[in-house]
Order: sequence, then structure tokens, then C-alpha cells
Amino acid sequence: MTRFVVVLSVLVLLAAVFFLAARLVSVAQRTALPDDLAAAAQARVEERIRPIGRVATADDVEEDAPENGEPARRSASDIYRAVCAACHDTGAAEAPLKGDEGIWADRLGQGLDTVVQHAIEGIGAMPARGGASLSDEEVRAAVVYLLEESGQTVDNGAPEAVAEADAEAEPDVPAEPEAEAVAGDPTAGQAKFATCIACHGAQGQGMGIFPKLAGHTAEEIVDLLTRYRAGETVGPNTPLMAPQAVTLSDEDIANLAAYIETL
Repeated sequence: MTRFVVVLSVLVLLAAVFFLAARLVSVAQRTALPDDLAAAAQARVEERIRPIGRVATADDVEEDAPENGEPARRSASDIYRAVCAACHDTGAAEAPLKGDEGIWADRLGQGLDTVVQHAIEGIGAMPARGGASLSDEEVRAAVVYLLEESGQTVDNGAPEAVAEADAEAEPDVPAEPEAEAVAGDPTAGQAKFATCIACHGAQGQGMGIFPKLAGHTAEEIVDLLTRYRAGETVGPNTPLMAPQAVTLSDEDIANLAAYIETL
């Protein structure tokens, strides 16, 4: 009986030793490549939490600026495809089609500066600058491209003279007499502008379908807000702007315009 107990104890002891040895080997194997395992685990976590998309604004479609900080120039065809083609290639919102020589001959008959001014300020269902943050020069380039693609011969003059030509061009709508120029309070207008930031940006730079306000004169802003308040259809954003404008007094509009002119 004593011999049996001794043998059994030895067997149990051996089994315990083998079990502990196996555990040590397993632990050693798991800790052999800790850095690789940690990197793999981190990669799996990053893959699971990686976002599937992001919100983009109109400014995001512009080309990256070079290292000198100046915006990269886009060709007229690139501007047209990015901003204008959606309507002028399809006729959406009753936009005149690219390639329709008759209608574009009529438009060009009004004068190139007038056609460009319409594109800058907006006309019919078309928002100002096509709803994008385009400079006057970029708008002009896109208009010339559209006209030439529609069979028109355009004398656009030297590119360096575009800004001067725009400044000297007579507006196609009656201007307010100078004696009635807007005299608002920019400080009071800045407080009112807080409700505009969500759509037009803190600096009036425009976002998405909402046009750029910076660069417009106070008179232009007064005219637009007054027309919105009167219930006129100014463009596709009229349903959004009219309820905002109807709450503004003449003084509010003058103050807003005075502040926006400083942007």
C-alpha cells in the first residue's frame, strides 16, 4: 500500500512538472515577437475606426496650392467642368445649353462684359458665380470657354486687362444714385452677420452652394437683401434667403452691407 502511494505521488508530481513546462513554453512563444504583435493589433484597431468618408465643400475641389502659398491656376475647361457643366451640359434649371449657337450668339450680342457680369452676379436660376468661390477672372475665363465651345468668336482682350475691364464696364442694371449710397454701421452689422456664417463662412468666403460675399460692395448687398425681402426670386437659394431677409429692417440691411464690404 505504501509503495502504491509513493508511485502515485511520483506520477502526480511528474504530471505537474510537465504541465508547468508546457505553460512556460507557451508563454515564451507568445512573447517572442511582442513588437510585431503590438503593431498588428494597432493596425487592426486603426482599420476598424478608420472613417468611411468626409464632408467636402466647394473649396475642397480646388487644386492644392503650391509651396509659395499662391493658389494654383485652373484652366477654363477645368472650371467649366467643375462648376458650370452640371447645368449647361444638361439644360437643368432652364440653363442655355453649351453648343447652342443661336442662343449664345444672342447673349454675346449684349456684349461680353454684360454676359460676364450676369455670371458674376447671378441671373435667373443661376446663383452668383455659379454657386462657387470663383474670382472674377475665373468666371470670365469660364464664360469665354462656354461661348467659344458654342461656336462664338470672342475677343477677350489681354488676360492682364480683365480686372481693369471689369472695373470700367458699365452695369447692365440701373445703379443707385451716389447721393443714396448706403451708410451703415459695420460693428452692428458684424453682430447681425453671425446668422450668416453657417452658410457663407466666417469671412464671407462662401461654402458649397452658398456664394461668396466677400468682395461685394455694400450697394450690391443692399440690393440683393432688399429684393429677397420683397419676395423676388433672385436665384435657387431664394427659398432659404427670403425668410431671413423678411425679418431685416432697412437699418439692419445697411449695417450688414457695411460689414460685408469690409470682408
